[in-house]
Amino acid sequence: MDRAAIAREGRRAHALEALAFEREREQALDAQLRQVVLEAEGAHVDALAFAQLTPGDVSRVREALGTLDGEALDDEPLEDDEPEGTGDDDDVGPETEIRRLEEELERCRAVQHALERFVEALDGTS
Repeated sequence: MDRAAIAREGRRAHALEALAFEREREQALDAQLRQVVLEAEGAHVDALAFAQLTPGDVSRVREALGTLDGEALDDEPLEDDEPEGTGDDDDVGPETEIRRLEEELERCRAVQHALERFVEALDGTS
């Protein structure tokens, strides 16, 4: 029985599992970051593009994208919805959230890199 080989294979399996988790986490963080940036910059980007279109085209684009007067139809508050500015998450502005997500992505990628090197090191030892 080669105990070292068994231990290496066990560690390798754990590291590959952690690596798969970190890769999925990276994708989720990236999607979340993109959504926050879209919410923060979308209206500005729309305004620049709309300035180059005819009013009729602007109306058609807004209708096709599900927006009315520049606001998303799904964003209209319901009567039971909490007013803006009263939730805990409202204390964090988009720039702060973007920085936080970028830092999380950086850490996530660093962990992935370390795990990849660990697996390579395990594969190189006998």
